Amino acid sequence: MFGFGEHQQEIPSVTCLCGAAMDHHGVHGIRLGGITGLVGAAAGLAFGSKEDDVNQAFEKKMECDIFVCPQCQDVRLKYRKGL
Repeated sequence: MFGFGEHQQEIPSVTCLCGAAMDHHGVHGIRLGGITGLVGAAAGLAFGSKEDDVNQAFEKKMECDIFVCPQCQDVRLKYRKGL
């Protein structure tokens, strides 16, 4: 999915707090952190082309399974690994 040639992992069965079996909606990469807004604009002006390097220094990425309950619409993320 991410082009890294990773191996297929078994999808765990997840039961919601309401008792229903949750539906798997795939594996997704989630970005946490980074520099945005006014701070990001200031970093862009100050560092020019190095803005991406500065932004990635503060950014964390993780790969998660997304599960949604068809009964109560609860959403659950299951961590797989960091990207």
